[in-house]
Amino acid sequence: MVSNMRLRYFLVSGASLALLAGQAVAPAAAETPISAPVTSPTTAEALGGLDAYIEGARQAWQVPGLSIAIVKDDKIIYSRGFGVREDGKPGKVDADTVFAIGSATKAFTSAALGMLVDEKKIEWDGAVHDYMPSFELHDPYVTRHATVRDLLSHRTGVVTNGGLWYGSGFDRQEIVRRLRFQTETLGFRNQFQYQNEMFIVAGEIVTTVSGTGFDQFVTRRIFEPLGMRRTSTSVTALKGLTNVATPHALLDGKMIPVEYRMIDNVGGAGVINSSARDMAQWLRLQLGGGTFEGKRLIASTTLAEMHSGQIVPRGGTDPLFKFSEYGLGWGVQEYRGQKIVQHSGAIDGMQSMVAMIPERKLGVVVLTNGLRTKLATAVELRVLDAFLGGPATDHSAVMKQESDDAVRIAREKAAATSGSVAAAPARLPLDRYVGTYSSDLLGRIAITLADGKLKLARPQATAVLNHDRNDMFKAQWDSPGQMSITGQTPVGFTFAPDGEIATLELGGDKFARE
Repeated sequence: MVSNMRLRYFLVSGASLALLAGQAVAPAAAETPISAPVTSPTTAEALGGLDAYIEGARQAWQVPGLSIAIVKDDKIIYSRGFGVREDGKPGKVDADTVFAIGSATKAFTSAALGMLVDEKKIEWDGAVHDYMPSFELHDPYVTRHATVRDLLSHRTGVVTNGGLWYGSGFDRQEIVRRLRFQTETLGFRNQFQYQNEMFIVAGEIVTTVSGTGFDQFVTRRIFEPLGMRRTSTSVTALKGLTNVATPHALLDGKMIPVEYRMIDNVGGAGVINSSARDMAQWLRLQLGGGTFEGKRLIASTTLAEMHSGQIVPRGGTDPLFKFSEYGLGWGVQEYRGQKIVQHSGAIDGMQSMVAMIPERKLGVVVLTNGLRTKLATAVELRVLDAFLGGPATDHSAVMKQESDDAVRIAREKAAATSGSVAAAPARLPLDRYVGTYSSDLLGRIAITLADGKLKLARPQATAVLNHDRNDMFKAQWDSPGQMSITGQTPVGFTFAPDGEIATLELGGDKFARE
């Protein structure tokens, strides 16, 4: 994950697309050549040894719990849980245990808009500003020309900034309003730029055009027809609900329980909580070409468009995939000669993976309550391998070794540089840094002094500032979930010609002193 406030909390898709979302994925061992003749295994053969593999991988990654469901030919052929809902407590995970699915929400948002396309209330290539006049970006040209398709395929060129929603306290409408202050761009339709805020906009288009709130729309038009009774769009719905997984964060090599973060403001980008069994019904709809148990919910042509690549992400390559594209709320990749449609998700203490091979009528969902692991991806690939036939690769072992090596190398580098140069003291006494700093985009930050330490506060995020060198500090977040994602965030101060503090910089974002 990245270490500044330009957070990419929701991962993209599986392996190669995850590189672009800030989490590198290790290459797996060489696969059997695609041209090699392979006999498709029976379901029993494909599921053989899967229980043992998942449990072994779960323990290797130290993830407390995992839930999985596999769909084949419109039937749930495998669904179960492994481990516990909370480390140190007896409650077991099963197929009905509820987890946060993070960015796997994006496909639901795309489907909701697809339903409005079917009703001819919007078009994929219709201008966002026509449907929602409050939508305004820094560049007037992009404001006028950005389409629904652009939002759903991460190609507006606007660089994502997680600080706009994560810990900001802003509601969805305020996030949309403040997007006009995000000036950094990569060029309109020029590059793939994973963008949570544009999916918040996408969810608000559903609200504006349908006249029904985004949450109510997906509940009535998707969850209820699919029988997804344990699925919701707010952490508040989890209160009083039984069989709910507790999020866990990896800190100092150990998974610790953390609280659910209030993220209702992220809306269409990643607000859904669900279970593996419920998500299997979603897979049945996708694999059924838009029909579920004989009832059509979305046109097959609309669904096919969602599953079609719209832009080719730039960045790292992965030998597992011959091509990697992004569709409309879905990643589209080639794996062992098959088209894979998938999306992963992550938020404080939770990771998910939803993947399918449409031509094989095969789908898998993996939900976990541990962050910063590749367990969900490894299990997904193990399932795909099993049904495709041929020699299987132990993706979990390969990825775990790569992950361990990366951690070791980082620690060795840190140890080699620590203490090599004496840290220069801060220019001013600590009380001179106290004050309020503001940004048109991100709002206010308050710096206070207590017990000899500077403290930073945003509406829903607080941290202690540990002095690094000169006028540089590191924000140690009070939330273990946030620490597990960002680590300590750099904080710096700049000075005006008169020697007074002019700005605070948090990660890559500047706040002017008031």
